[in-house]
Amino acid sequence: MKEEMININANLLDEPSFTSFERDSERVEAVNFTLVKKYGKGKEYINCSAYGDKVEKARDFQKGDLIHVFGYFKEREKEGKKYKNFLVKSYNKIEKKKENEEE
Repeated sequence: MKEEMININANLLDEPSFTSFERDSERVEAVNFTLVKKYGKGKEYINCSAYGDKVEKARDFQKGDLIHVFGYFKEREKEGKKYKNFLVKSYNKIEKKKENEEE
């Protein structure tokens, strides 16, 4: 099944979490973070993961930053619970314009 690739702009809920694991006898770097998107009075929380060479970019992220992510949602089941995670293919921090900056 082909994944539906989407773009999301949302704020970083907290500092990213960095880890690594072994897959096929190779060390894989990973970063996990949660974005929060506000809709009127409601909020949506999006758990994101990026792997390999994409990890380094997240080291500059701070709580509250506006982040653009491109990727797809993946669902998995573990111990009878369903988990939905956003697998990041590319991402970057959206810099705020300075007040004296012209458009």
